[in-house]
Amino acid sequence: MKTVFTRQRSNLMSNYGQNALIQLIIANAVTFILAYAMYVIILVLSPNQMIEINHVAQKVTFHNVISPNIGLQPFQLFLHKPWILLTYVWAHAGFFTLLSNMLWLYCFGSVIQSLVGYREIIPLFLFSYILGGCLYLAATAIWPGLIYTGPALGATPAIMGFAIGAITLAPKFRFYLGDRFSVPLWVMLCIYLVLSLMNYAPNRYDMMILAGAGGLTGFAYIRLLRTGSKPGAWFYHLGGRIQGWFTPDEFNAEKHQKKRLETFRQLQQKTRSREESIDLLLDKINQKGYDSLTPEEKEQLMKASKEN
Repeated sequence: MKTVFTRQRSNLMSNYGQNALIQLIIANAVTFILAYAMYVIILVLSPNQMIEINHVAQKVTFHNVISPNIGLQPFQLFLHKPWILLTYVWAHAGFFTLLSNMLWLYCFGSVIQSLVGYREIIPLFLFSYILGGCLYLAATAIWPGLIYTGPALGATPAIMGFAIGAITLAPKFRFYLGDRFSVPLWVMLCIYLVLSLMNYAPNRYDMMILAGAGGLTGFAYIRLLRTGSKPGAWFYHLGGRIQGWFTPDEFNAEKHQKKRLETFRQLQQKTRSREESIDLLLDKINQKGYDSLTPEEKEQLMKASKEN
């Protein structure tokens, strides 16, 4: 795959409909706000800011009230809360965790979006965190004694998917920070890997498994793109069909276009048939004279002459 690298200076919010990275960042910000809004509501409604968990009174905190219900947990706990496979990536333990994750997400995701298009961003994001979560659940099912330090939250598997996907796609890519200064993509990747290891290596084996699975997903996704496959096409195809179910026919662009083409073809057929009939009448006049026409034929010929 041949790639050409150019420096683009544009508004981050320009062309929002075709900027999947901004859509993901806004979605993460909204879900972060919703999670903490729920926490505040529980905090206000709980007497003396205490809540009973497993028959034990505990102080209400985000990590013992919200995280257990949306964060990814070992397989045995997952069986009682299967929705956590879909929710864990959208929640973050704090604002600065959210901020750093979104910066890294945009850093690596912008490389992929600029080179292969915005339609590969959301599918890769979904594949990375769902497959990462499935691998983690499989690992905890096989090794129930795996060290567990709390629910896993955050977009780490998706970020690693973008990071490995970007370096697989364009290993020589450079980020231009000015007219003369640039940073290679591999340097940014090394910085991210070192920071991740420093953060997770001591005891967060769950996050290391999620990150590794996300990286493998990103590598496989880009390799499939290189072969000409479109692993993310299903997402927009499904979205188009769902939109079609809820969009009135008069506002459905695809159906409206089909109707226009069908109407155009019918008009063309009517025009051709009328022209053929006029030609037949003219031939009849040439052969037998005008008086040979019937009153209906004379009226048809008169209408045609007025229209022309």
